[in-house]
Amino acid sequence: MFLNHVQNRRERVVLTSSIAAIAYNERPKTPEVVVDETWFSDPDYCRDLKKWYVLSKTLAEEAAWKFAKENSLDLVSLNPAMVVGPVLQAEINTSSAAVLNLINGSETFPNKCYGWINVKDFANTHIRAYEIASASGRYCLVESVAHYSEVVMILRDLYRMCTDEKPYEPTFQEGKELRD
Repeated sequence: MFLNHVQNRRERVVLTSSIAAIAYNERPKTPEVVVDETWFSDPDYCRDLKKWYVLSKTLAEEAAWKFAKENSLDLVSLNPAMVVGPVLQAEINTSSAAVLNLINGSETFPNKCYGWINVKDFANTHIRAYEIASASGRYCLVESVAHYSEVVMILRDLYRMCTDEKPYEPTFQEGKELRD
């Protein structure tokens, strides 16, 4: 029944994907590099690294684009970085768990930079992607890129945590804005 409906009307579908479906490949990520919606994670690279969540997001998005093309669907893919903010569900997501681990006193943190987006902005972007007729393709959703040390410093300021570390500079940029 769904296929008949899809074949008779062109509908917009907004897919929640992940930055995981974009950033995991062998391309270098230096301060000059902009990671954007034209990037795709490499399934073989993900398998080699045993990044199963990343692989699943990559393959799911590939399947969605194939299905959309075969069935004339107007697909918009939203690829958020680490989503943080108020939660509605009983369990926290992977992004919030990373922050909670730091709040709970983790003695170490990854020497990595990640993109971050507030869950409220992410929710609003779903609405905009559906309602704005010119929206198309993929969008990296990142409000800022921060090294874990910077996140620790923000948490220290918010929760009186102790650290003497200075933040590292982000190692790459992400971009493409959804505009009216």
